[in-house]
Order: sequence, then structure tokens, then C-alpha cells
Amino acid sequence: MITINPTLYFEDVTAGDSIPPREYGPLTIVDTVRWAGLQENSQHLHFDRDHVREHNGLRTFIASGAYRQALLIRTLTDWIGARGWLRKISVRHAYSTFEGDTIRFSGRVLEKSADSFDSWITCDLEGTNQDERQILTGGCTLILPRRNAEKS
Repeated sequence: MITINPTLYFEDVTAGDSIPPREYGPLTIVDTVRWAGLQENSQHLHFDRDHVREHNGLRTFIASGAYRQALLIRTLTDWIGARGWLRKISVRHAYSTFEGDTIRFSGRVLEKSADSFDSWITCDLEGTNQDERQILTGGCTLILPRRNAEKS
């Protein structure tokens, strides 16, 4: 079962805290075709097993990088809740996600703002597959609500 945080407050987070890990998959042709259609991306890489084997030397089709980023962002926004805000994200794709792969996202809080008027946190991010192979790395800045702001 997926738990979506109703509200994660700035005061509840400490540098070093882990972002709750999330897992998606296994990747299917339905996942990649839907996403490719949404992006109007007709590249054979995302749906044609035979073509990618013959022309790209891959074992099967792969997930779009944008699809993986969308799942990562879902992981973050489910964690911070509806009142949190993703200010900035940066991702480097390190390895492809193939048909049948499971994607796991994790991260940790690196830093918190010391400014009482600016409640940002920075996090590092990682994505791996079922073999623990790193598929992406990155970082983000999130804005969280403060408890005391609700009482004013």
C-alpha cells in the first residue's frame, strides 16, 4: 500500500533523514507505450523489441527518461504531501530501464534552511533497478510548510 503524507512539516525533517523508498514495476510494454503516446514519442526504443535488438543492440525496449523522472517526482510529492512544493530537481540518467525491470527510488535529506522565513530542504536522490544497478542520481530542493505558520 502506498502512503501519501497528508502534510510533512519542515520541523519534522532533519538532515540525514531518509526519504521513504518507493518501488515501481516491473516495467511493461503498456507502461512505455502509454508514456510514449503521451509524449508523442514514436521512437522504436520504447515499444519495438525486434527493432531495438537489431538496430540498437539492446535486449528489449527501454523506458523513457521522462517516464522515470515522473515516477521519481511522484515519489517526492507523495512524501511531502499536498502542501509541499518541489522547487528544483536535477537528474542524471546512468543506465537504462528495460522491460521487466523494477525501479526503486530512495534519497536522504542533506540540508535544511536556517532562515526562519524560508523552509527549504535539499535532498540527494537515487534510482536503482532490481539488481541494485544505479539507473539515476540527482538532487532536489523542496519547500515544506511550517507548523507555526498555520497558527498565525
